[in-house]
Amino acid sequence: MSQIPGTLMRINGAGVLIRGESGLGKSDTALLLLRAGHQLVADDAVAVTRRGDRLLGRAPAAGRGLLCLRGPGLIDVGHHFGTGAVTDQSPIDCAIELSRARRPASATADWQPLPILGIHLAQLALSPDRPVTAIIELVATTAPRPRAIPEVTACG
Repeated sequence: MSQIPGTLMRINGAGVLIRGESGLGKSDTALLLLRAGHQLVADDAVAVTRRGDRLLGRAPAAGRGLLCLRGPGLIDVGHHFGTGAVTDQSPIDCAIELSRARRPASATADWQPLPILGIHLAQLALSPDRPVTAIIELVATTAPRPRAIPEVTACG
């Protein structure tokens, strides 16, 4: 098991890992996705395990069901959005990296592989100035699915 920074949401049956530097809006994005009826798996930190060719994510025990927002602080998602707004775990199907870095104007240049525990996730870089929640909802159902990283064997 590995613990990685980020927010994991379950969107239309797909697990989307939202990454990025502090202050770029990961938790705010999660709040908007919750308001749209999606589920929180983990905020701030995601405990990740590998099962075969899949990654599974869950919240560390202390953070389960909590969303940390600048200003309001920790909120209990189940209390504010109902118990169905939180799920214990989810496969991680793709990742979104919130970033202000400039990228070439291309539909494919924004997609990069993200290796986690020997699995390549498709990761899309998005500026937080874009309509992030709408794009995430679209990407959740159209992103390339994870694949195992081929083993490298030493020659000798």
